[in-house]
Amino acid sequence: MNRSRRRDCNSVNAASLARWIVMTAFLALAGLAYVYLTLQLYHLGERRTTVENELASLRTQNDIAAAQIAALTSRSALQRRLKEGYLKMIPVSESKIVRLTIPERSADEDAIRPVANPLAQYESK
Repeated sequence: MNRSRRRDCNSVNAASLARWIVMTAFLALAGLAYVYLTLQLYHLGERRTTVENELASLRTQNDIAAAQIAALTSRSALQRRLKEGYLKMIPVSESKIVRLTIPERSADEDAIRPVANPLAQYESK
């Protein structure tokens, strides 16, 4: 009787079953990875939009601050504050002024020199 039961029993092909399990697991992991990466892309897109909006806001604040700085440091604004007494100005003494004059160039200076540093020319000899 044991023989008849074995004949009636369905045998399972282990190699085929293992192959289908591996394929199913691979497809499941690929699907999960796809969903994860899609959600990651969506969240990073939202974060990028937030950062771009913040950057635009900071640029407008920067432009507003630059306009205020220009308005407060303009000549007319400084003269108005000077008249109001908010600013105090004292004249610069003659001893504190440095004047730079350009020395006259001789015709010999326009000639091409072999070295740029005139001291190096004397040191090498």
